[in-house]
Amino acid sequence: MIIITSPHSIANEAETINNLFEEGLPLLHLRKPEIYTSKLRRLIESVDSEYHSKLVLHHNYEIAADYNINRLHFTEMNREGFDGILKELKTGAEYIISASVHTMPDFNQLSSRFDYAFFSPVYNSISKPGHNPKNDLGEILKKRIAFDTKLVALGGITANNCASLLTKGFDDFALLGGFWQAEKPMEEFRKCLKISNDHVR
Repeated sequence: MIIITSPHSIANEAETINNLFEEGLPLLHLRKPEIYTSKLRRLIESVDSEYHSKLVLHHNYEIAADYNINRLHFTEMNREGFDGILKELKTGAEYIISASVHTMPDFNQLSSRFDYAFFSPVYNSISKPGHNPKNDLGEILKKRIAFDTKLVALGGITANNCASLLTKGFDDFALLGGFWQAEKPMEEFRKCLKISNDHVR
């Protein structure tokens, strides 16, 4: 299970992130395209350093080494140049990298270098109203031929529907609006984490 930050600032965000990790969140994606690097640094520094290895950067990759972050995410726009970006970092670190895709052909063509990829939207998006799936999930999943990269569902996911995604063939799922816009976010998180952990067992 993965949680992606809201692109906007959230009240008590660092405290919430620390609480999520304390309760067992495996990974959190830092997606803050609209904030300055200095503000992103402050957010990372407000997260307990023991959890920095569970953070994933969507941008500002150059600060990863400063915080012992070895996970980087590449969007559709920048994933073609991921090799060049990794070389520019010149740290010698072994990065775990992930990607975003919106079609199964794009997923099937990904390099096996990607550990996992977000596939969205699987349901009507909560954080992006009007961003809805165009095809039947069952038909989409039948076309999967790549299995070296994990397939992670994203978009409109809540505690009410995440279990069905795991039984349909997704390897994992991620929450964005389903967490940050939930009436009781931590309660929603706990339900989803239990479903995820039960599936892994």
